[in-house]
Amino acid sequence: MKNLFLCSFLMLSLVHLTFAQTKPSTTSAKFTFKTYPEDENGTPHSDIFISFGKKIAKIDKVAGNADITDPSLYAENKIPKNALAACGSWWAGAGDYYYVIQEKNKLVIFKGWQAEEQTDRGYHWKRYKSIQL
Repeated sequence: MKNLFLCSFLMLSLVHLTFAQTKPSTTSAKFTFKTYPEDENGTPHSDIFISFGKKIAKIDKVAGNADITDPSLYAENKIPKNALAACGSWWAGAGDYYYVIQEKNKLVIFKGWQAEEQTDRGYHWKRYKSIQL
């Protein structure tokens, strides 16, 4: 009986350690785009979407042709290493930029901007939207 109790205790301890060391799963997310032809002013536009799992959510509409930011540029653009994806669009001297991270059970999208006339450096990143997973 004593051996049975000890064996049960050891198995429960192992199960507890296994669950305690398991990290929450990271969701796969990517930006996709719908690009529109130039409007009457000659400005192209893009709708930016985030797709994750089997879901898609519209994030924003920007001037210019949006494109994916290569992960090799994350450090230079002050995008965190744990970003799941990043993208941006530049048009007529200004740009809008986005990246997404996972915080527990939600995706958090950050938006930044740059302009030719800005007197400071950087992308002015701010938390923009959250999406529940």
